[in-house]
Amino acid sequence: MLFSFVLSFHIWSAAFARIESANPCTFSPYTDGCGNHGWLWNCSHRSLTKIPQDIPIKYKDYFLSLDLSWNKFREISISTFQNVQPYLSSHITGLNLHGNDLTSIGNFSFQSLNRLCELDLSKCSLSKTELTRQAFVNLPYLKILRLHFNYFQAKGYPDVSLSKIFTLETLTIDVFDGFHFSSLFRNLTRLKNIKFFTGKSRFHLMNFTFSGLSQSPISYLDLNFRYSVYCDVSEDIFCSFPVLKGVNISFGGLCDFNTVLRSLKCLQNRSMEYIGAHGNIPRFVTSPVFLTWENCQYLNQICSKKVDLSNNRIAGIMYSPLKTVMGKCMEYFDISRNRIEFINATYLMNFLTGYPNLHVLNSSFNNDYGNDFMSSVSGNLCKSNGLNIFFNRSLIYENQTKFNYRSSFQKYLENNPLLTIIFSKKLKVLDFSKNHFLPLGPSFRFNISLSATSLAELYFVHNNLPCQYMSSFQMSSLKILDISRNRCNEMNSRLLKFTLNLRTFSASGSELNFTGRLSEGTIFRELKKLEEVDLSSNDIYVLPPTTFVDQKYSLKYLNLDNNWLSSVPVSQLQNLHLLYLRYNKITFFSESAIKNAMSLTNVILFIKGNPINCECTHFSSLKWVRENQDKFGDLNETYCIDNKEMSITSYSFFQEASFVQFELRCQTKEWLIASSIMLFLVIAVALVSLVVKRYRVHVDYIILRLRSRWRGVMRTRYSQSFQFDAFVTYAEEDYNLACHTISHVLSNRGLKISLPDKDFLPGLSKVEQMLQCIDDSRKVVFVVTEKFLENGWSSYTVQMVVTHAFHNKREQSIIVIIKDDIPIERMPRDLKFVWWSIVSIRWPNCEENMDSFWEEITGALLPNT
Repeated sequence: MLFSFVLSFHIWSAAFARIESANPCTFSPYTDGCGNHGWLWNCSHRSLTKIPQDIPIKYKDYFLSLDLSWNKFREISISTFQNVQPYLSSHITGLNLHGNDLTSIGNFSFQSLNRLCELDLSKCSLSKTELTRQAFVNLPYLKILRLHFNYFQAKGYPDVSLSKIFTLETLTIDVFDGFHFSSLFRNLTRLKNIKFFTGKSRFHLMNFTFSGLSQSPISYLDLNFRYSVYCDVSEDIFCSFPVLKGVNISFGGLCDFNTVLRSLKCLQNRSMEYIGAHGNIPRFVTSPVFLTWENCQYLNQICSKKVDLSNNRIAGIMYSPLKTVMGKCMEYFDISRNRIEFINATYLMNFLTGYPNLHVLNSSFNNDYGNDFMSSVSGNLCKSNGLNIFFNRSLIYENQTKFNYRSSFQKYLENNPLLTIIFSKKLKVLDFSKNHFLPLGPSFRFNISLSATSLAELYFVHNNLPCQYMSSFQMSSLKILDISRNRCNEMNSRLLKFTLNLRTFSASGSELNFTGRLSEGTIFRELKKLEEVDLSSNDIYVLPPTTFVDQKYSLKYLNLDNNWLSSVPVSQLQNLHLLYLRYNKITFFSESAIKNAMSLTNVILFIKGNPINCECTHFSSLKWVRENQDKFGDLNETYCIDNKEMSITSYSFFQEASFVQFELRCQTKEWLIASSIMLFLVIAVALVSLVVKRYRVHVDYIILRLRSRWRGVMRTRYSQSFQFDAFVTYAEEDYNLACHTISHVLSNRGLKISLPDKDFLPGLSKVEQMLQCIDDSRKVVFVVTEKFLENGWSSYTVQMVVTHAFHNKREQSIIVIIKDDIPIERMPRDLKFVWWSIVSIRWPNCEENMDSFWEEITGALLPNT
């Protein structure tokens, strides 16, 4: 069984060797950390225990960097590199042993690599005792050494071994509880750069911690010790860096910004390039940090061009650094991302107007936590002494640099005085984004003007900027202006009149809808150098056509995303490259939209998120999109409104054959729609004709009423007094019966009777006169005979009378005299429909009953019936 195991082991080892040999090291062009151009000999992750020998001779004349990281080297000694040919070893400038579990590095281990410049021994499980004293001797070119992520915590740094590398310039190393650089490090007189890696242990920074580096010309230092350093940091830690020019300090986690300020003692009276201190926020905040004259006494005496105090949870600035050494020297000041709740207005205005060399001021994001940045500033603004603010009755900009008095505007400016803030001539960049100003309120009666001759970049993002009070930006050098996320729907159309060099303008999410004072489209007038405009996320429905008339040859980028536009709103912009119309309301491209788009010869359109309609009704729009796909930048992300899972370019009709079928299908649909419309119209005309014919009387009646209304003679209310007791209507053949008999008898009985032949005037509309007579009569009497039933005009009369009676609520006013024994079934249909409200009287068959007949008619016509 033992024999079988041994045999299996040998077979496995042989197979592994074949696999390893089948995966040789690779070569690729490479430049090492010292700037030597050559090749990278990559043998990483190959389980090697010795240096491979298959180095092609063709690389003998080039610099080589050998990557042996993540292998299985255990010991490094002279013999490790013996199998490397001398003509190759003398060209190896870089060696990477990262990730090997080394137990020792012997004396003179690397001396055969006499050109070695860069050595990486990080994460190799090394401790102080595993590096012999002579491990790095005879390396006259070694400049870069990486020793971080090793085990030096127990016994400290291998200072004896490291002190032999007289040429060392860059060192990366761990810091831990109790670490310090001993006096042996003073031999490293060329060490310029050192990078610290913190582990899990916390440590103290004492006055002797860095004393061994006092002879090293370290110019730039990063002390990123967040959550690791105790707050008893010595005031003298920077005394060990006599030529320091720049430092970044982060002691947060356990300490606040006061700890940083106390550590700057030894940097006083020095000239530095930068001081960066950011992220110095304790995990548990116990008290706010205020910048005062006392805790900033060391900082005030440092002449640094750049001062970065961002993200330190500073709550207020209680003094002005203007007259300090720092104030006179600094060119860049960053106090952003703090929690500033108080700053005296005078100190603030000093930053804007007074610092002699300040070029860049970043005070953004001081309202990150919902605080009112400068909550006391607005209240003190007009009370502060020494502000470079001028209250002028009338100021007119002239020649971009001067102001002139103009008496014609005196009355206007008395009611609207101008407050002009003149910035420092040295200030070039101002970032006041994400701050909050106390609302000015209706009692504020000034127009605000900002004047700066050298300012090139101005950022007012997400402020409650008082746009309604902003008169103008008088900034002839301004190139970038960002007023996004403000309420500027009442912005002055002349706000940018004096920014003639403006290149970039952003007003995203600022409620600009180009109505009111902006409706004339003159906001960008005369800005002929404007290249980029961002008007996204506003309420723009229509963009005035004159908006970019002066940017025909300058505008290159225009962002109109997230608005309410339904078309391409711009045209004739010859150099426009990018036009963003995403997430608007474009359903199709009309002829005018296509004309505008085609006039933008160099543009790429972005229309993602629009509700594009891909139906046949917009065939011409789809055809144009298909023929001009190269004019769009995101068709593969643009979806039809009826299919949000398939982009426009995925639709089959974008293929030639499929598009022809789609066109034929659309034509068929168009003919079907046209035929349906024609059929509907024919049916509608026929139905209307039938209805008019069937209800001709009602139509005529409506027309008569409208005509009467237009003439102003229409009766709107009926009184109880009438001119006639009855209006008698009859067939022409019954003239003698109606006039000589009925009318004569009733008149003798004292009743006033109206007859068509007696009261109608010749030449006038019989229908109109009939309705007038009906209105003037208490009752309407129909004489129904056989002739009456045969006469068509009499039927028309019946319909008109019934319609008029019911419209005027006089249903009980109709009396029907039936002669010739005509049964009710033969009565006109319109009378039968209202028979329940009609008084019907039959003509007697014998003369004996005539008296009672006339009495019955007379009783029906009298007013008391």
